[in-house]
Amino acid sequence: MMRLLTLLICLSVYSRAIWATVLEPSAPRTLMATDFMRWGGGLILVLGVFFLCVWAVRKAGGLTSTSAGQMHVLGGLSLGAKERVVLLQLGNKQLLLGVSPGRVEALHTLEGEDCLVFESTRSNAAGDNQFAQKLIQVMKGQGSA
Repeated sequence: MMRLLTLLICLSVYSRAIWATVLEPSAPRTLMATDFMRWGGGLILVLGVFFLCVWAVRKAGGLTSTSAGQMHVLGGLSLGAKERVVLLQLGNKQLLLGVSPGRVEALHTLEGEDCLVFESTRSNAAGDNQFAQKLIQVMKGQGSA
């Protein structure tokens, strides 16, 4: 019986302490400089991670696939204010594309001997390489201008 009475007394004291903290309005907490420092530090951390991710995506985007090196735009012709025809070189194929806002359509595919400017693009590439070599020699002072 004594144990039960002690238990009831302890519960009543403990419940009064709980109800007192629940029912009493707590004083409003004021913002301190440490709160602003924590928020600012968190913001700087999040922005740092964001910019690190953007930098990593840009670096990874610089990697090109092997097929991208074989793709060249050979020429284009404007057909109107918003329409164009573009000739695209893809390896040994040439694609004639119709381009308009919101749409790209393959008009014709040229392969092998049907290609329009296949030989001239090779000679232009060799000529560009010779020009680059001459320019490097002139810049080093080895050749005459």
